[in-house]
Amino acid sequence: MKPILTNLMILAALGGPFGAAPARGQQPSPAQVIVQGQISEPVLSSAAEEVVQDVIVRDKRGRPLKDLKLDEVKVSDDGASQKVTGLRLVDGQEVMENGVRAPLDPMKAIRLVTLVFERLGNSARRVAKDAAESLVKGEQAQNVYFAVVAIDSQLFVLQEFTTDKAALKKAIEKATSGQYATYAEDSERIKKSLRAAAGSADTAPVPKKTAQVLLDMLEFNSSFGREESTRMTIFSTLSLVRGQYSMPGRKSLVYFSEGLEVPTHLDEPFRSIPSVANRYNVAIYTVDARGVQTSSQNAGTKDLAKAARLTGVATMSTQTAGAENVTNPAESTTASTPSAEGAVTKDELRASDLAESSMRMNVQLPLQTLAESTGAFLISDSNDLSKPMRQVSEEISTYYEVQYHPGIASYDGRFRKTQVEVARKDTVVHARAGYFAMAMNVRGPVLLPYEYALAKALELNPMPKDVEFRSAAMVVRPGTSEAKGLVIVEVPMSGIHFSEHLDNRTFTSRVSLLVLVKDTKGAVVAKVTSDLPRNGPLAVLPQARAGNYIYTEKLDLPPGRYTLETAVMDHEAGKVGTRKSSYVVTPKAQGVAMSSLYLVRNFQANAKNMDPNEPLQYQGGKITATLSGQVFAVKGAQLSTFFVVYPDPAIAEKPVALVEFSVDGKVIAKSELPLPAADAQGRIPYVLSSPAETMPPATYLIHVTVKQGNSMADGMTQVQIAAR
Repeated sequence: MKPILTNLMILAALGGPFGAAPARGQQPSPAQVIVQGQISEPVLSSAAEEVVQDVIVRDKRGRPLKDLKLDEVKVSDDGASQKVTGLRLVDGQEVMENGVRAPLDPMKAIRLVTLVFERLGNSARRVAKDAAESLVKGEQAQNVYFAVVAIDSQLFVLQEFTTDKAALKKAIEKATSGQYATYAEDSERIKKSLRAAAGSADTAPVPKKTAQVLLDMLEFNSSFGREESTRMTIFSTLSLVRGQYSMPGRKSLVYFSEGLEVPTHLDEPFRSIPSVANRYNVAIYTVDARGVQTSSQNAGTKDLAKAARLTGVATMSTQTAGAENVTNPAESTTASTPSAEGAVTKDELRASDLAESSMRMNVQLPLQTLAESTGAFLISDSNDLSKPMRQVSEEISTYYEVQYHPGIASYDGRFRKTQVEVARKDTVVHARAGYFAMAMNVRGPVLLPYEYALAKALELNPMPKDVEFRSAAMVVRPGTSEAKGLVIVEVPMSGIHFSEHLDNRTFTSRVSLLVLVKDTKGAVVAKVTSDLPRNGPLAVLPQARAGNYIYTEKLDLPPGRYTLETAVMDHEAGKVGTRKSSYVVTPKAQGVAMSSLYLVRNFQANAKNMDPNEPLQYQGGKITATLSGQVFAVKGAQLSTFFVVYPDPAIAEKPVALVEFSVDGKVIAKSELPLPAADAQGRIPYVLSSPAETMPPATYLIHVTVKQGNSMADGMTQVQIAAR
């Protein structure tokens, strides 16, 4: 038997047999567990946990095995043999356990398959198109739903989840047409339709659920991808995987690309993808669409990759899910023996550098890592991919679920390597590589190692204050039942440690953040998370230190009082900062309304590829807000404040606005503001600017009042004008 490591889900504290992670906003009581997406009576104590791993088993001819017995399956978890407590075969829309077939829970019977297309060259587009079409036109069961997305300047959706083969064929043609400029319009139209379906009480259960899942998958901050295409790919893929947390059962991504080159500063985010995928039972099938040419292209790196194994080099390509090194230097028979006292020779260093370089050059190795560590496989080296696509189709519909209790004493975030074997000759097992031992939390588990560390920091008393940052939630558009808002986290990079690497004249830094939004009962109702690894030449280090990392994410909440718990980690310095702040959402009254007042840090005119729903847009450009609350009175400095007025179309009178500047409770200046007509979205975005260089140093309260008919809305903010 040849075991291939890959795929799984852990249910901690809330465990139930073959359970699923709780959906957003669902807070099971301690006396309940989640079973097949439903709340059920407990079968385990609150201290127990279960791991459910989805496993593919084939015979030597590649045919799926469907007659395994419980005593034939062996599982090791973190090096320890486990007692398998449950085994069942999921086959189409049925499940077989203990020789008895039964229909699957309707939600768990759904199979979600997402076709993901990178920007491809002409020949690769043809290969990808043929492969994708051969997959969707196969004889899938009616419970297999496909979606089509593309990764380019942003993450675009070209087809929502559907069983309509004609619609899928059209979307695949679009994704492989090279017409990248048309993606944004199509994607925005589809997202609007998804929001309507997810929010309507009249939508049938399955379309409603798949619409919400796809919206969750598309929750992605596009600013990740501006620096380099690899960053866009990694964080887009993470978003696509994480968005499927609430859907039970095995899910699949089929990722078409021409290879992936992962720079060192993105190693950890890349390794997070298999970790997240294994937690949410997502298999990632990777397709190298370069076809037969990849054999010769990658052949030159095989010997160098072997050199890496012989010298014990552990890089992104030789690790699985960010855990333990696959290579064991002690097993090497031809590696050089280290010199006395542990010194390393020049030849050893040269061999290590060569192996590392070769790993980075082979753009197919990351694709193989993604696939094999998530229970799937790499498809490459052929211009006809119909046969492997049939195998993908089989694995979508038929797999085993293996259940066991690992007996975890402490959820310390450590990676636990798993392996599944079958006591039957001539079988091939595809199973996931392992998982991080983390307790369940908001929106499913806290998954990534940095998120786990930050969540732990928020529990400390006293709260650590070793990293300087600012955070707040602010209103974008008030509503009667829900207010649209933003979470803003601002980290001055002057307080972040930059490691300088004099050997190659570069620097590295990494900042991670986590925001937990809690209601008055202490329940987490939203989570915001971001990770920013950076590197660059030492020549630009002064500019990097002078900037600010400003992260924004949409936050839509019903009226109420909330607490924001924010933690920021400086990885290079090994420090964490935390803070708590309040956020009150008031229901919109009848009449005119307005947003919060945002202090403007900068303005990007004629912003390209801007989301049409970008909340801080102004005259075709994008506002970057700041929470610093300070402006220096230097030559040319402007104090600029941005806000949006929402007139009531039912009121005939036009809205009028008044601004007052106060110092120490005394109004020192006021003026009426000329408001233009509302735009097509019913918005009046406005930027109020004053020359800061002529304002005396003081702390100013800016109060804007808007009136329309008998209705009124107002907002205020405080800013310090400081001398420099």
